Amino acid sequence: MNKPKKWIADKIESLDPYKDYIEIWRLSSSYRLNDFMQNFIYALTFPNFIVTDWGSKAVWREDGGKVLHQSTSRVEQTGSANALWWFYGPNDERTLKSIESINKLHVYWAKKYPGAFSYNEDYIYTLAFSATTMHRLKLKMGAPGISEKEKIAAHLFWRDMSKLFYAENGQPITGYPNSFEELVEFCEQYENTPRPTPERANLVANAIYEQFVFRFFPPPLHWFGHQLIRAMSLPTTLKTLGIDPPDPMAAEILPKLMGYIFWQMEENADDPTESYIEERLRMSSEEKKSIRSEIKDLDGRFPEHFAQQYKDDPKFIGCPYHAALEAAASSKKSNSEDNFVDELEKKAGALD
Repeated sequence: MNKPKKWIADKIESLDPYKDYIEIWRLSSSYRLNDFMQNFIYALTFPNFIVTDWGSKAVWREDGGKVLHQSTSRVEQTGSANALWWFYGPNDERTLKSIESINKLHVYWAKKYPGAFSYNEDYIYTLAFSATTMHRLKLKMGAPGISEKEKIAAHLFWRDMSKLFYAENGQPITGYPNSFEELVEFCEQYENTPRPTPERANLVANAIYEQFVFRFFPPPLHWFGHQLIRAMSLPTTLKTLGIDPPDPMAAEILPKLMGYIFWQMEENADDPTESYIEERLRMSSEEKKSIRSEIKDLDGRFPEHFAQQYKDDPKFIGCPYHAALEAAASSKKSNSEDNFVDELEKKAGALD
């Protein structure tokens, strides 16, 4: 059996993290990705960003927004935007245009939900979480965290990214932590801040988890998909959002199982020579059309499925948003969306 071809770790080792941090981040984050991993990371990440009443209000809105009506489209747009940033870095024109579209989207929604995009700490948390995600996930799976070079590079990469975003009314993002260790500390403090359970946040998170399960697991294994995503999620987030924790055995076994699977992939597979975003960008028009068709089908079937699963959640009896779930799901598209928003979201990603 031929030894797998490895080049990424050697290349990272040859670089200076203080000078080559953009390339190190690209190498450590842009390869070994596929649609499952992109969706998995999205499901583990985004619910942590909507634990506040104002954050979840701007996402669920009055009728479920895109997490209900275009659930997989939202994953695709978010994932492709992130992959674009990770590969090209904060100085590239493609990244700058993508993030400017995100900033314009925030301006648009801030007019409808004043104050929701004004909290500096929410932006810092999103940046800090993004920089530390893989390190913390590896530790959760029982694996060593990322290397010191990768920590330095992650901290500097997202420092530069922080300068591209702005909060409500054009306010710059301030207070980015001074080291990787401080990024982790900031995340842990934010996550352990006691908060009430926003009703819409529960729906947003459940929609995100359910979309992942609905897309990748056959109905008889939906229970397993939910145990997996909960076992890998932050317990503090599940508690704040009013979502049941995983079964104790699942919490113990599944992170280790995922760690073993990732270890096997890293040890026994060749390092890819092409990044995820490069693969997407070189797709033919027919390949892109096929993906869009699959996503459209998933988007169309998901709202009714989700409504049937969550409309009668006994923990949220009396919640107007849970009560209106069936009616919201029956509408063909979120009333909150328009062509202006659709165009901005397309510009933020790569699958045009």
